Amino acid sequence: MPRLTITLSAERQRAVREAAARRGITITALIDESLELAGIRTMESARDIVARARARAGLSEADAAGLALRHARIESAPRG
Repeated sequence: MPRLTITLSAERQRAVREAAARRGITITALIDESLELAGIRTMESARDIVARARARAGLSEADAAGLALRHARIESAPRG
């Protein structure tokens, strides 16, 4: 698996470590989960979403792609 180096403030690093420890998961798992929840997915995952949407709803490829894009935007929109 490729590695990625990021720079975090000391406070953010501590918060990430504490959150992972509280949940009993690794920091890598926490970051993967957070990225997924933010709507950041691989192209393969996005294609799978489109294929499932098309199969379930009988949508055209263009309609299914539009639905997937709207879903991704909603999921990644700031919550407040």
